[in-house]
Amino acid sequence: MDLAHLRSDATPRSGSARFATAPFVPIAICAAVAGIVLGVEALAGLRGDRLLVGPISIGLLGLVQAAIRWNSRRLLRAEADAWILRGYENRTTSRYGWRVAELTTSRERRLLGSSLRAVVKEVSQQRPPGVVPLNRVALRPHRAELVALADRLEALERPVSASGILGVRRLLTEPGSPLYRSTGLDDVPIDAGALFGAILVHLEVRS
Repeated sequence: MDLAHLRSDATPRSGSARFATAPFVPIAICAAVAGIVLGVEALAGLRGDRLLVGPISIGLLGLVQAAIRWNSRRLLRAEADAWILRGYENRTTSRYGWRVAELTTSRERRLLGSSLRAVVKEVSQQRPPGVVPLNRVALRPHRAELVALADRLEALERPVSASGILGVRRLLTEPGSPLYRSTGLDDVPIDAGALFGAILVHLEVRS
């Protein structure tokens, strides 16, 4: 089963700021510089290890900088998500307005809807369990609720709340989600139908 992604790669505010803080930028810059250094050193007559030391060092620097930026972006998203879940998402002038916009894009909604439909397809089939340990038996009575969630996400003409999107993402990704077996038994420890219904309601935008 393909749960379709569950990533996002945007950062605060403007497209230029997003580009400036993107993890791929230091890799691209260092790769270009490393190529120039390699060419210059080759023209200077360097060979073997002496030829490679400079370009390799520059390449490693790019990887380190990319890792630092990736971790910073991850922490920033976690901070923004906590702010959204506290009920502040309508304050779009906040520094976290970018995250609200990121979560509610058409692409994000389609990907989440596709993931939910993949879950429904998987639990509907009579076959040995796949790689993902879905709580098949317990989820089969709730396929209609999952389809309703997917339909709501894919109704792109109707806006959705960022907090509702986070609810769907957590449903799909957290190990404790009722979608997955936690004890090896096909039982859901919470009322899965009620949870799915609550997420559906929470997707509605409130003023």
